[in-house]
Parts: sequence; C-alpha cells; structure tokens
Amino acid sequence: MKDPKVSVIIIVLNGENFLSEALESLANQSFDEWELIIVDDGSSDRTREIALEFSRQFPSRTRVLEHPEAANQGMSASRNLGIEHARGMYTTFLDHDDVYESEKLSCMLAAAERHPNADAIIGPNRMWYSWDEESQRSSDSPQVLGITTETVLAPPGMINGFLANSSKTPLGPLFRTKTLRTLGGYDPTFKDMHEDQVFMVRLMLKHPIVVIDDVLHRYRQHTDSCVAQTHANGKDKQARYRFLSWMKEELDRQDSRHPELDKQIDIQLKECRRRHGRRLQRVMINLRETLTGRNQ
Repeated sequence: MKDPKVSVIIIVLNGENFLSEALESLANQSFDEWELIIVDDGSSDRTREIALEFSRQFPSRTRVLEHPEAANQGMSASRNLGIEHARGMYTTFLDHDDVYESEKLSCMLAAAERHPNADAIIGPNRMWYSWDEESQRSSDSPQVLGITTETVLAPPGMINGFLANSSKTPLGPLFRTKTLRTLGGYDPTFKDMHEDQVFMVRLMLKHPIVVIDDVLHRYRQHTDSCVAQTHANGKDKQARYRFLSWMKEELDRQDSRHPELDKQIDIQLKECRRRHGRRLQRVMINLRETLTGRNQ
C-alpha cells in the first residue's frame, strides 16, 4: 500500500464502551486514503480485542501499538507514540469516545490544500448529548469559536480565545505531520488534563493556522471522560493553574511579545487563585463546624 494521505491516531485507555463507534465513523469516511494508528495506553478491558478486530478488517492500513510492557504512560506519551509511526502527510486525532462525520477528512484535507501556508486546520465540534437517551440534555450544540472562517491566523492564532473561554479549545485539528515532529510532539509531563492546550499553545506561538466553519466532529459528553472525571474529583482548578503557570513560563522562554496574551494569562491566574482561596475558606469553615460539633 502506498503511503496514506492522512494518519488518524486514536489513543485509548479502557475504552470498550465507545471505541467501536469511533472506529465505525472512520471506516465510513468519504475519503479513504487514511491509515489508523491505535495506541492502547495500558487497557485492562476489551479495548485491545476491539482494536485488533478492526485491524483484521483493514489489515493494510491499521496498526495497534502499546507502550513497553503494556504500561500506562498517559495521553501525551501515547499521542507521541502514534506520531512517531505516522506515515501520512497529515495527522489528526480521534478520541476513542468521539465520532467523525462522514466528510471530516475530505473537508479538512480540502481546506489544507486551499491554504498551503497553514500548519493546522481547525473546525468547530458538536457538543454531543443526544447519544444518551437518559441525558438531561437531549439537544446538541455546535462549538462557537468566534473566528472569521477561511482566514489564515498568524501567531498567536486563537490562543487568547480559548484561554478566556475553555469551551473554544480546538478538538481534532488536522496537522501537517512534519510540523508535529518539528515541535517535538506533545509534552509528556502533561499526562491528562490540558495536554491538548499545551500543544496548541506551542503550535500557535510559531505556526499559522486556519479555521473552517464545517462542524465535522461529535464530542461525546459523558461522566467517564477525562474532563468530567477531573471536575468530579475536584482537581480541575489545580490542573488549570498548572497549565497557566506553564504557559507564562513558556512565553518567557520563547521571549514572545504578545501583550494581550500576557494580560489574559494574568487575569486567568488571578481567577484561579481567587477560586482556590474560596475553596480553602469553605474547607476551614467545614472543619471548624466539625470540631465544634465534636466538642459539644
């Protein structure tokens, strides 16, 4: 088989509930010059079995990889393993619990050819609630990026937008593979939350991007997702603060001159500290009430 035009990478940890649906959405693409790289990040369920069954259906274009000793190394390391093996001119990602619309690859590749000077093609996703009949929200909603479409954005791209509003964070962009490798892939110290934002910051500080308006990616909303679990465990504010602190240091390292970006980071850090202070205050109040109750 000749080299594919696009490499699709799925990283997955214990994804048996949704992986088959993601794979089916790739198989149903109108564009068929793709390869699939599935990186199993140490699953203990039927994930690997499902992945291998798909690879038997598409043996010439599917590879199933894992880390040494089938270890769990986190999302960034898993993305990097996929990038290392990618053969396509372009690379994109499909989370194991999401699905592509049938025109996802063809539309994004067409945009890449229309804008040869852009290193990433970004489109809005659809917040996907309707997959779950028991969901309290039955209506889906498209992501609003707030960017004029088909315009090449020079650095710093749309960083300011998703810093101010995390709902504008890109999902599933199409990248030029050589750009992914030039940047050294994803930061392995970010194993879960914000690993995508860390990479997008590094990309947009140096490389032009283009935004299209086609909604081609369904972003499944469910309680077992990484984002939902981080919020449920109360670790979201800590993760956010770490990301913002990293970004401030990254701008200093690159000696980047983006006053509006610096201002937005300071605003977001201040808000993180304020929320952390309120949380500590609530903890102290609860502790005092508990101790008072014990002493009565």
